[in-house]
Amino acid sequence: MNTEMKNNQSAARRGKPRPGVSSTQEGFTLIELLVVIAIIGLLASLLLPTLVRAKESSRATVCRNDLRQIGLAAHMYADDYNDTFFCLQGGVVPYGGQWTMGPNSTTLRDPSDFDGYWALGYYKYFSGNQRVFGCPDGKLVDQFKDLGCNYPDAFWGNSTYGMCQYLLTPYTDTGTQYAPGSRGPLKRTSYLSPTTTIFCQDSFEQLMEGPDDSLGLFPGYTQILTKWKPGSAYAAFYPGMDLTMGWWRHNKGCMMLWNSGNVSRIRYTTQGVDYHWYTGERPDKSPF
Repeated sequence: MNTEMKNNQSAARRGKPRPGVSSTQEGFTLIELLVVIAIIGLLASLLLPTLVRAKESSRATVCRNDLRQIGLAAHMYADDYNDTFFCLQGGVVPYGGQWTMGPNSTTLRDPSDFDGYWALGYYKYFSGNQRVFGCPDGKLVDQFKDLGCNYPDAFWGNSTYGMCQYLLTPYTDTGTQYAPGSRGPLKRTSYLSPTTTIFCQDSFEQLMEGPDDSLGLFPGYTQILTKWKPGSAYAAFYPGMDLTMGWWRHNKGCMMLWNSGNVSRIRYTTQGVDYHWYTGERPDKSPF
């Protein structure tokens, strides 16, 4: 037996640890574990809002980029069709949000179908990529339950942007009521203030007629979105949902695509915005 082994055996008999071996096998105490857990929880609470904001910022960026693509498609269409955006006779815009004949069909609706989504008129200009019209935060959109539709949520997932009828039909001719065939369709160049005219926006409703279903506070009205406010006849088809948030889906902000092609976020307001943004007239207040 060599000297090292003898020393180790001798140390073991005397209760002493062998060289290189710890004399204790102690773990964390309960208090130490609680302190560590508390620190981790504190760090998580500090980081979570940052992660949420980063995720929201990412979705907002996707929305902005998609709206810009929509603007390009719309203006390419207008270049080819006598300076006019897509519409039916008299400036009428299809009011439905349906791309296909139903949730189990891949057959596209005709662009002239009133139940079709207005984006169908620009189909070839965005290469048929329907996803461009699906806002990442577009969870609340009109599903036409009042007309008996009972389709899955996914069926409406790419119909999340709405446009106003007054983009194609003059508001000054119709007062506060939409009248089909009233000197429409308007030409792109007819807008008195093109840069402050909304082409489309985040919206619960795919086609807004103006006073009661847009963010514009029109003459004679004291509130906005009255058609969809809790307690209204239409809102009854969506119990427990605040449908007005379909317009304020980006951290209580609304993304708007302007006729000029730029996109901006409008902050939440219960007072409404200048209705001239929807009519193409010179605004009382600039959105920028």
